[in-house]
Amino acid sequence: MLKKFHACWLLLALTAGGIACAQPLVPLSEFTATDTVATPASAQEPSALSTLHAYAEMGHLLAQYQLAQRYYNGDGVARDLPQAAMWFQRAADSGEPRSQLALAQLHAKGEGVARSERWAAYWTRQAAESGFREAQLQLGRLYERGQGVNKDESEAYFWYYLASDGGWSGDEALRERERLGPQLTHVQRTSARYAAFHWRPRQGMVAP
Repeated sequence: MLKKFHACWLLLALTAGGIACAQPLVPLSEFTATDTVATPASAQEPSALSTLHAYAEMGHLLAQYQLAQRYYNGDGVARDLPQAAMWFQRAADSGEPRSQLALAQLHAKGEGVARSERWAAYWTRQAAESGFREAQLQLGRLYERGQGVNKDESEAYFWYYLASDGGWSGDEALRERERLGPQLTHVQRTSARYAAFHWRPRQGMVAP
């Protein structure tokens, strides 16, 4: 869980003084943690974006994810896909599941990064292995279609099975599972269910 910082943002000064103390940062708790762009409590505050940027620079994964969303959507800042990709990448490298899936989608579309089905599949899997059900659903589809990975319907069924355990993606994954299931043998279905029952998410970031 991200810690609240109530310290000053230390800026490198161009003077002989070396370091100067700017205005105190707005607590990160004032930014809503949603899947859409972060909205500060004081949305009209001119410094809201710079405050979010400061937290992102300090390594806060939630801030990095939300800043990337702002750049991607052009919310309060000029739309900048390379900047969005860069901040998603930084958070993804530290294991933030939503950023990993967002980065996968950028690679799939070639937005802000080179288009690559292989990298799209890689980052989708990273998010899926954390227990992020939406990513598990998408990974199942990649395996079923053979996009960025070798086509494997048994593996697709396995990820659909995991993803079908709750949430909006769970309902969709359940439909995918029930559609694909009859195309597999009894042994394939049983093996996938057994593997899903014993599966555990990768240690590290907790999926949203």
